Amino acid sequence: MVNNMVWNGKRILIYVLGLSLLGLCVTLIQLTNLGMAPWDAMYRNLYEGIPLEYKYLNPIIAMILIPIAFAIQKKKASLWMIFPFVISFYIGLVIDSLLLVIPSVASLSLVFNVLYLVLAIVVCAIGLNMVVYCKYPLPALDEPCYGIGVVFKKSYGFGKLVGELFALVLAIVFGIYFQHQSQAFFIGPTTILFAFAIGFAIERFKQPVTKGLMYFEHHRSVRRQSNEKGL
Repeated sequence: MVNNMVWNGKRILIYVLGLSLLGLCVTLIQLTNLGMAPWDAMYRNLYEGIPLEYKYLNPIIAMILIPIAFAIQKKKASLWMIFPFVISFYIGLVIDSLLLVIPSVASLSLVFNVLYLVLAIVVCAIGLNMVVYCKYPLPALDEPCYGIGVVFKKSYGFGKLVGELFALVLAIVFGIYFQHQSQAFFIGPTTILFAFAIGFAIERFKQPVTKGLMYFEHHRSVRRQSNEKGL
């Protein structure tokens, strides 16, 4: 996701907003009582089993995933491999900030928890499509998913589906290894639903998000050209 990058104010704004939506997605999931997404479940099994604090665990996993993502996409190593760490830091700030202002529904009825989860999936799909549209680096967990789509000559949604299911399998494997059966490997309804739904959601929102962003980027220049021709 680092080829053919176009740097301008509008695209940077789109990128930052897209990353912010990813932070909102994680926040909404954390404020429910339905469990966590597949990658988070995998992290939790490692965190509880090693144990290793997240501030060390996250960079270590990223250091493994990013070279793999570059390799399967046949991209040369570059300083852009460091950028996902910056992205992760920003998304973390967004999550910490939103947790202070968005109310939790964990103690409320199932309806409210499901609504938060569905909203989180929609927000994540829109945010990822915004980031992909910009052709800037993806977060560390999403670069390999994008690479899977490239390798199989499929869409990013397909790659995301495969990546989330792989994380689900890893969560179970690590859970068995560290004997987390009593915690159900930290897998809940969110883990299963998110794994199977996020790829479809990405594909569902790809076209409308892309059309909307193209209009946002280009409608002023088109209007200006039309006015010049009218003159």
